[in-house]
Amino acid sequence: MLNRHEKLAVYNLGVLAVAILLFILIWQTMGISKAPAGFAVLAFQSIGHLIFLRKKKTSEVIEDERDISIRLKAFSGSFYFLSMYYVVTALAVYFSHSEGGVVSVDLFITFVWIGWVVQVLSSSLITLVQYRRGANCGIC
Repeated sequence: MLNRHEKLAVYNLGVLAVAILLFILIWQTMGISKAPAGFAVLAFQSIGHLIFLRKKKTSEVIEDERDISIRLKAFSGSFYFLSMYYVVTALAVYFSHSEGGVVSVDLFITFVWIGWVVQVLSSSLITLVQYRRGANCGIC
């Protein structure tokens, strides 16, 4: 049985899969300049908090120290992957366009959206792995 945070991570992965599918479909039909519009589906992640992280009873506890510890581990791990993604893409753009000196703005917007995808994907996967491994609270 999945707890609330695991359900939220699975929900985020589902929204992410739909966003990537829409990105690819728009890219194939309308081109790369319009493709980042498919990532607008990522806004549905905010609904996940309303669905999974709300109290059903006033005496109910939403998260404890273990949940906070796992959330912090997932955030720091996803920030690491996001940072590495931006470094690699910046170097790739620099070396591929170094002679021309001009980079299309469409590439920048696409890289930012893909960065969000990398962050959500890594955060959700780290959350699921930590709960399955039975991560202990770092301060308990």
